[in-house]
Amino acid sequence: MWKIFQEEFYKIASRKVIWIGLFLLLAFITYRLWRENNAYSMTIDGKQIYGQEAIQKDKELAAHYAGPVTEDMLWEIYEKYGFFCYDPETRERMGNFCSQFMTEHMTNFNQIPLEESTPENIRFYEGWDWERNVGGLVEKAPRFDYVYGWDDLRETYGIMTVTVIAVLLIIGLAPVFAEEYSLKTADILLTTPRGKGSGIWMKAAASLSFSLAVYCGSTLYVWGLYLKVFGTQGLNASPLLIGGGYYGYCPSSISGFFLFQFALGLAGIVLLSCMVLAASALCKNTFLSVVVSLTVFLLPVIWLKIFAAMGVFSVTLRKALTHFNVSLPFYLITNWGFDFPLKDIWLHLFIAAAAGTASIVAGYRKYRGYQG
Repeated sequence: MWKIFQEEFYKIASRKVIWIGLFLLLAFITYRLWRENNAYSMTIDGKQIYGQEAIQKDKELAAHYAGPVTEDMLWEIYEKYGFFCYDPETRERMGNFCSQFMTEHMTNFNQIPLEESTPENIRFYEGWDWERNVGGLVEKAPRFDYVYGWDDLRETYGIMTVTVIAVLLIIGLAPVFAEEYSLKTADILLTTPRGKGSGIWMKAAASLSFSLAVYCGSTLYVWGLYLKVFGTQGLNASPLLIGGGYYGYCPSSISGFFLFQFALGLAGIVLLSCMVLAASALCKNTFLSVVVSLTVFLLPVIWLKIFAAMGVFSVTLRKALTHFNVSLPFYLITNWGFDFPLKDIWLHLFIAAAAGTASIVAGYRKYRGYQG
């Protein structure tokens, strides 16, 4: 049994396209963060500083204001540091992290073009805009600290990294059963007692183990990079500062936010692996298995972006289909769950577990009953 597991694991791991893709992904993230570290700048006392020194200084300034966000705190930052902006030509940061936070939440900074984002063109919100932006923020009173790196990590890890890993796993797992059909070895394997029973489960277990190893290893590497550059400061700040938890359930700290993000991604990767194995067992060749798996992976996006927006179905049916689609791998790994209350997230995980079980059982039955 262990021999079957080992052989299948090594067979999947021997596919060079996975490692080339993973190497390029992680190399790009490493290079991007290296560039960010060197190009990072901030202004203090009329002096422009760069790189790790600038990051460290911003962390020190943010530590002074660490705690619940209040209107008095925002005004104090403005009076001390003024507006934040980018140099229209060099795109350097003209200000510091604290002034950037204040400017983005108290002014029209995000509504004006980059080339016009000079202190002369920046205006404080007024009336209803002030109440919606500043009042809404102060009312929630999120814990403030230096979160520049964690905001970037949310997009780098929570969108780009996990999506590319998912595509690489589809390519890597698609041949597990389909390749046996193409090579005409399925008939031989299925003549043995183990080949028609435990051997199939060992192949599935090896596939799941490989997927989890790649996902967990890549996660540790990317998180480790960001911890090396930005340290641990800000991990106890509110996830509201990086766009999490506005409308649905979310842990109370950024560290909890990323652990929750990782857990949802883990569920998505397991479900994706089960669905790819089912497609592999249903398709006669690897290429078709990859096409079917990619289609199933991207189908929830097509539903939400096109069909759900068309309003051709009843509200009840649209709601049910939306809950089903956000329970599938694409939205689990890209953390759609942050827009839902906790009870809905549990519902999505239950749907995912049911879909994963149905997929792996369907794949098992199809491969076991193959007769050439």
